Amino acid sequence: MPLIGYLNRFRPPVDASVLVDATPWLTDPLFWPAFLLSVGGSSTAAVAFDLDPADVEVYGEELHQHDSWPVISLDLAQGHRMHILFRNYEDDSGWDYLLQPAASDDVINVAALEGGFHGPALSWPELVRTASQPDPKHSQAERLLLLLPAVGDAAIPRGANQVVAAAVTNVGAQRRQNVVAGELLAGSDRFWGSSDWTKQEGLLVCLDHHSPRHLETPADRLALLAEAFGG
Repeated sequence: MPLIGYLNRFRPPVDASVLVDATPWLTDPLFWPAFLLSVGGSSTAAVAFDLDPADVEVYGEELHQHDSWPVISLDLAQGHRMHILFRNYEDDSGWDYLLQPAASDDVINVAALEGGFHGPALSWPELVRTASQPDPKHSQAERLLLLLPAVGDAAIPRGANQVVAAAVTNVGAQRRQNVVAGELLAGSDRFWGSSDWTKQEGLLVCLDHHSPRHLETPADRLALLAEAFGG
């Protein structure tokens, strides 16, 4: 199991029995507003899905029980995978984006929201490419919304709001989709602010040092991450 090594990094180590495959939960009407609120930072999500905010908050609390660590896994380019983990460790909870390189059981923490403060993992164009990848388990809208919290990009295009709003509609929102989209796009400011990207020897790098893809990151690691996100 690829997350065993990751769980062993905690002190004391975390038993793998806490891991729960949360993929089936995406069909629960309460999942998306709870995810977009807690991970994405959208305070309007419950209203957009025409749900009672109190019910969404209760569901969100259930996602963060210490004895259960939900994980959602996505296939990336070239056989790489992304594990989105609710890190429900007592006194150090948050959400981790863990990249599993192809043919490896190891994982690389490419973004940590709350606690570790690590990221961003990818740029806006990479998000669009990665979300568009064919996936028998997840729709393009689901992939985009699941990965969006790990994005940080000062050059997000003007039409991004419409792209995100369409995804929010696709997973069940009935109103105020543009407001939710705006909140989600601004959500990364809670963690690493607006991030600039550039090219270094043909490889995409982030100018924020707390990104796993900063200017001093080894070239082989930069190449691996670029490949995973469709570069």
